[in-house]
Amino acid sequence: MSNKEKSIIPGAYVKLSFTAMTKEGEIAESTKRKIKEGDVEKEVDNPIVIKIGNKEVFFEDELIGLKEGEEKDFILPPDRAYGKRDPSKVERIPIKKLRAMLGGKKPYVGALLYSEDDRYYGKVIYVGGRDAMVDRNHPFADKEIVVKVKVHQIVPPDAPISERVKIILMRHTRDITDKVKIRKKADTLDIIIPSDITMKLPAIDLLRNVWINRKTLADELLRELDISGVRFIDEFKLEEEKEVAGSKSSETRKET
Repeated sequence: MSNKEKSIIPGAYVKLSFTAMTKEGEIAESTKRKIKEGDVEKEVDNPIVIKIGNKEVFFEDELIGLKEGEEKDFILPPDRAYGKRDPSKVERIPIKKLRAMLGGKKPYVGALLYSEDDRYYGKVIYVGGRDAMVDRNHPFADKEIVVKVKVHQIVPPDAPISERVKIILMRHTRDITDKVKIRKKADTLDIIIPSDITMKLPAIDLLRNVWINRKTLADELLRELDISGVRFIDEFKLEEEKEVAGSKSSETRKET
C-alpha cells in the first residue's frame, strides 16, 4: 500500500497535529504551543500518536477515512465535544484534599484541578474556611468546538512489525525513535538504545524520555504484537574519549 493510498481505519496508529477551539477562537486543546527564543516568539508543533478505537481524542470518529498528509476542519456540537453542562457536577471538597490536588498550594477561585493521571478534574468556583466548591464540568462544556487536524502518518494494523514497533515507540519516548535499534529473535523483541543516546543525554532527560515509560511501552508492545517478551538493552560506549585519547597520542608523536 503506497502512502497516498493509506487511510485511517479502526486499529490503525495515527500521528497527527490538531487544534480544538471555540468558534470565538479560544483554544481548548492543541499540539501546538508558543515559545520565546530571545525576543522572537514562534510556534512549535508536537504531534501526538493515537490508536484508533481507543477513543484517545474526542473527535476520533471524524478521523476515519482521512488519508496520510490530509488536513481537515470540522465543527462538533457540545454532546460530541466536551459535553453539555450538568448542574449536578458541582461538588464540595475539603480544603485539605484540595491543597493536595494543587500540590500543596493555597486554593483559589479559578484554579484548575487535574487527577493523578493528568486528566482534567474540575475548576474551583468557591473557597471557604473548611470546604471548597469544584465544578466538574469541562471549561468548554456547552460549546461548539472547531477542530483543525493534519494527519502526518498512518500505520495500519497489517503493517510490517518494524513500522508498528516504531510508531508505538513514538507514543512513549521523545525524539529518539529513529535512533533506536529493533531486533526480533523468535518471539522476543529487543529494543536497543545506542550509546549516542545513553551517553549524550543528560541523566534527567534519559530518565524522562527513555526509561520512565518502559513498563507502559512493554505492555503495549506485548498486547499489540505477536510476541511473548520484550527486552530493553542500553548500550554504553566511551567512543568519544577513545578518539580524544587517540588524537592526543598523535600530537605527542608529532612533537617527538
